[in-house]
Amino acid sequence: MTQGVIFSDTAPESTDALLVGHKFARQAQLRAAGYQVPEFVCASAAAFDRMMETAKGDIPELADGSSPGELADWSEKAGAAVLRSGVPEELIESLLRHFDRLAGDAGAVAVRSCAVPAAGDGDRGGEDSAADPFAGLGRSFLAVRRAELIDRVAECWASAFTAEGVLYRATRGGDPTATRMAVGIQRLVPAARSFVAFSRDPRGAHGAERSLIAAAYGLGEGVVQEQADVDHFLVDSTTGQVEPQLVHKKRRVLPCASGGTTIEEVPDELADHPVLDDHAARRIAELAMALERHFGIPQDIEGAITDDGEIHLVQARPAVVSAPGEVPHELHWSNGNISESFAGFTSVLTYSVASELYAVGFEELYRRMGVPEKALRRHRYELRRMLGYLDGRVYMRLESWYRLHSHMRSFLSIKHKWEQAVVTVDSSVAVPSPGRLRRWAMRAYEMPASGVRRALAAHRMRRFFAWWDERRAAMPDPQTRSPSQIVQDYRDLWADVALRWGRTLVTGSHVITELDLAERLMRRWAPQADRGVLNGMLCDGPLNRSVMALRSLLTVAEAIGNRPQARTTVLEDKDSAGVWRRLSGGEFGEDIAELVQAHVKRYGDRGLHDLKLETAVVSHRPELLVDQLRPVIATGRTVAVSVEEERRARRQAESELRTHCAGPLRHGALRLLFWSLRRNLLIRENARFCRTELIGASRRMVHALAHHLVSAGQLDAVTDVHDLTIEEILGAYEGGRAGVELRELARIRAAARVASVQRKDPPNVFATDADVPVAVALASAGSARRETGSTLSGLASSGGVVRGRARVVTDPNVDPESCRDRILVARETDPGWLFLMLVAKGLVAERGTVLSHMAITGRIFGVPTVVAVSGVADRISDGAWIEVDGDRGTVTVLDGSGAEGES
Repeated sequence: MTQGVIFSDTAPESTDALLVGHKFARQAQLRAAGYQVPEFVCASAAAFDRMMETAKGDIPELADGSSPGELADWSEKAGAAVLRSGVPEELIESLLRHFDRLAGDAGAVAVRSCAVPAAGDGDRGGEDSAADPFAGLGRSFLAVRRAELIDRVAECWASAFTAEGVLYRATRGGDPTATRMAVGIQRLVPAARSFVAFSRDPRGAHGAERSLIAAAYGLGEGVVQEQADVDHFLVDSTTGQVEPQLVHKKRRVLPCASGGTTIEEVPDELADHPVLDDHAARRIAELAMALERHFGIPQDIEGAITDDGEIHLVQARPAVVSAPGEVPHELHWSNGNISESFAGFTSVLTYSVASELYAVGFEELYRRMGVPEKALRRHRYELRRMLGYLDGRVYMRLESWYRLHSHMRSFLSIKHKWEQAVVTVDSSVAVPSPGRLRRWAMRAYEMPASGVRRALAAHRMRRFFAWWDERRAAMPDPQTRSPSQIVQDYRDLWADVALRWGRTLVTGSHVITELDLAERLMRRWAPQADRGVLNGMLCDGPLNRSVMALRSLLTVAEAIGNRPQARTTVLEDKDSAGVWRRLSGGEFGEDIAELVQAHVKRYGDRGLHDLKLETAVVSHRPELLVDQLRPVIATGRTVAVSVEEERRARRQAESELRTHCAGPLRHGALRLLFWSLRRNLLIRENARFCRTELIGASRRMVHALAHHLVSAGQLDAVTDVHDLTIEEILGAYEGGRAGVELRELARIRAAARVASVQRKDPPNVFATDADVPVAVALASAGSARRETGSTLSGLASSGGVVRGRARVVTDPNVDPESCRDRILVARETDPGWLFLMLVAKGLVAERGTVLSHMAITGRIFGVPTVVAVSGVADRISDGAWIEVDGDRGTVTVLDGSGAEGES
């Protein structure tokens, strides 16, 4: 009965975050990778679903737009319904059996919860995900005995509906009622000491240069829930130097013999002794950095150290790192849809050509979209930074894209859709935004300008395609040219590209705008229509060049398939070069020879990864056409079948639209919009095919130059050019390259390439510290002060400076409105304080660490935060005018009497 519901850490399902949550999926991955992670099993979200089948009838409906008080009331009722439902009988026996196997000599386990991402969120949703690493909203229990296990599992499930969790989801824009909980049951580590470590200091400044560790005696609950006194250690990532920040330790958390935990005193001989020596601190920092390299982003890890000095890894999650102050300290990268063109490892040659194409193409685009020349001149350097080359992979440098795109008047209106289409996520990168009055003026100006551009776009693009076809046909064969002539041919071609290529990008913005409008109108006018209508309405449009290339291939395959001898030869003879010679030589008929030769001549630049100059394409190696033909011939796919499939999809979409879109005016408007979309998609796809041909022409010229360089003794092999930039290759004849010999430069880069190819790709979307060389950031992917005068010191936890009235709270059961726009001052906090923290303009705590809930909340919501400020709740009076410096870790009393001051 428990099949598909409870998984051991070795089961394949245990690494699926959609089943077990990111927390347990990572633990399973790390155990499989050889890390010292305690053994566990996981009651998956499917077990939670079984329980909810019983509980949901007792959970009331929650109205949209509910107030915080209403959310809290609903959450209490939902949690109570879960506890009444309890663990289904069919799961209890299995859970107890797993407990008996895991409990060992300690006779106890740890029971932890983890919210599971929704099906559409993938790696970027759910608790402990890269996009939402906030943790601690669900319940966790240490030292759980057998008799307590079933109740603790139920309590973990009920914590899916805690008041703070419901409010957090509502604040983040999600459905406050929608969550599913997985529960892990793990062997309890008899910890003498416990720690939480960040691979990078999460407070922003110098974060990439050092790791941060918080450690205490006893179980990890003491560190995470701030029940023990905590030492901090900063470990320099380069030198390994350890900087301790020690406190007098009185309390530690230990397991109770009867189950659960208790707070006990630290023995006197340990009270002033560092929890970690330098060697242990360095080992933990090295572990944190190893996990950062493993996952590709900074990590926040939890662990335990047993009496024998062994380090056990309990959890790992993406770290929440403070956004810096006014100067950007992070660079944001995305391979978004650019990975369609430059997937995986890409040669430095391709990167150098792609960078030039993006620079000249987008400069002309911005000019055509009305960006003033003054703005273009001021930001021209950004055009050379639109693409980054990160360990051999091509990424968009988002800061440059946003800075440049923000000058287009129409960008703000399509930013969200552009991010979905290009970046793949809504980015946190700030976009320069004009004031409201100027924004309205820009829109008023833009509307007629946009209309004129759209009306002229099709005409201009027809002229462009005619020019390109003529320009391409007139290109001389590089094999017949001298090196100097090839260099000149290349320069002439790209000079023309710089003048004209921007217009091929204009239609892309039209497509994004119209697609966004179509989706919104479909939701409004035809909400019951099948979701596939939009895609179906884009089918069966005018033939674009990419479709023509595909149909040309189908035509060739169909002709060969109709000749038994030719079909057998292509399918069974694996000597593709020999088969090509026979096909093109007329052995199977002159008509087939003409077909294959015509296809290579017209569409030979199209192929897999055809924008990479290191990729061999059909025009360069015609025998590759045979490899393309084999699967097509084997399936018997024809042009007629392809055409009919498109028409069928269009007919179904048309029928669905007529059924669900009431009113002839709305129906007509949607049809007109889809017609425009099909026309613009035709233009965009034709432009993309021209781009393929541009790269194909460049590839032929570069390879011809490579042959000359090999003959001149400058390179060992033609393929060595892939490890050189285009300027280095041309500079060999123009005199513009560096003094290092091309052969030696290619050898150095080749060695780096081999190492890079073997490394794992960086994440699709991630950030690096702007103050650290990108290569260093990829490899690795304030302290307490003395009090002076009226300034109190603590741990800087979330950057920024704010002034305001203090709201000193010692019991969280106060009206949240009393904390609105005040600086919340508390002795200590837990997730239940979230209601108060969300409305405050600054956060201060007497206790805590940089990983406490207050510190993490401050970083997520950008609120200046300082924790571990000794005696602050007693030394600052309610209503005092204070300043919180979240960068320096200070709280300054400006006026203790409560008089008004400047904000």
